[in-house]
Amino acid sequence: MRRLSGFAAGAAFAFLPLTAFAQDLTPDSTRYLSDPNFLPYTGHIYGYSAYGHTWTNGDTFNNLSDKTSSFRVNTDTLSQFLSYGITDDLEVNGAVRYDPDSQREIDYGNGTRATLNSSGFTDPSFGVVWRALDEGPSPVDFDLFGSYTPNLINSNSSTINADGTVARGGASGTAGAALGYVTQQFSIRGAFNANIFGASSSFDPGNGDTYQTQGFNDYVVSLATQTRLDPLFCINAGIDHTFASNTNALNAANGIVHTTQPGDNTALHAALNYNLVPEQAVIAATYTHNFYDNSQSVFANPALDTSTRSKSGNVLGMQLSYLLP
Repeated sequence: MRRLSGFAAGAAFAFLPLTAFAQDLTPDSTRYLSDPNFLPYTGHIYGYSAYGHTWTNGDTFNNLSDKTSSFRVNTDTLSQFLSYGITDDLEVNGAVRYDPDSQREIDYGNGTRATLNSSGFTDPSFGVVWRALDEGPSPVDFDLFGSYTPNLINSNSSTINADGTVARGGASGTAGAALGYVTQQFSIRGAFNANIFGASSSFDPGNGDTYQTQGFNDYVVSLATQTRLDPLFCINAGIDHTFASNTNALNAANGIVHTTQPGDNTALHAALNYNLVPEQAVIAATYTHNFYDNSQSVFANPALDTSTRSKSGNVLGMQLSYLLP
């Protein structure tokens, strides 16, 4: 019930800009650059470059529910996305992310502190979007989309003596569908997708152990809106909820297996967009807040069980979107 009420509240948040003033809900087939339903026409290149700063905190507990530590994670992220319109209804795209620094500070219950750093590129992803229905000749937009991320970069855990990487250590992919509706002042897009994670492995240089995780699937439902205030300014608001699956991991060095129960995640998104060059360049100030359910790691020996509680996260950033030619 708490998850449903949270998602309902987030959906109401997404519609707040719509209720700010009277709307003209006449269908509009225009493809607005910063709109969540945007798709480039034939021969056009669409892209965005983004910077984000993420801060996340939470507490960890042992099997007796005694608090053992608190953590804070600060991460700087640079993202790049590019797509090309093969036809008016078919897009191919690619994306990559670079984290110049991700710092995790841990305050242990005994008064000591550890600082762990990670940096580097994530594996690049390659995708496709097919607009099966276009709002021009049809009542709505209907998109089918998918992406694939190969396993190109090794995953290394961070230690107090060595920086870690930010790559996952395994291949992954996404498949989904979205339904959109655009008017002159307001747009809405609802989507559902499956995130498919293949088996992965990560090396811990601190103890020389390798951790192997079995494949799993997560499922995401999302709602995104845009309200166009005038020719220069518009507001994006949205929500997504991730139904996270349990994962099974093996320490290859000692044979110990544990199950991670990550808990679901709900994220609220907001952006204020300004048209630098109408329908050719848009700059946006962005914000995301993440609500995390409690998570736990469960071992065959209950004395080893741990959990994470009171976890929350925020992302503040800037994004420049552009269309060529």
